[in-house]
Order: sequence, then structure tokens, then C-alpha cells
Amino acid sequence: MLMLEAVMNAHAVSYPALQRRLIADRRARALFLPRTTQQVRSHSIFTEIGRAATALAAATAWAALLLLSAA
Repeated sequence: MLMLEAVMNAHAVSYPALQRRLIADRRARALFLPRTTQQVRSHSIFTEIGRAATALAAATAWAALLLLSAA
């Protein structure tokens, strides 16, 4: 029983140790790391333009449908 208690206490994390670990993780996960920031590729720009055009066409179709049904 005493041995089990010693093992459990060895794995206990104190608040300062936890705080140090969290701060170290935050430093490791910076928002603007050079390896994660990338230039926007033209392919993704064309994809977004296509999505916007599709959404605009859908909104126009709904508006036309509502106007035709109201008439």
C-alpha cells in the first residue's frame, strides 16, 4: 500500500509544473511560425472565386424563384 501511494505521488503534477508545461506548449505553438505561414496559392484563390460565384448564382436563383412565385 505504501509503495502504491509513493508511485501515485510521483506522478502527481503540481500547479507550477503544470503551468510551466502549458507555457512551454504555448511557446511551441506560436500563431505565426515561418514553417506554417504560406503564401496563398493561385489555385486556392480560383477555388474561392468559384465558390463565391456558385453562392451568388444560388442566391440569384432563389431571388428569381421568389419573384416568379409572388407574381
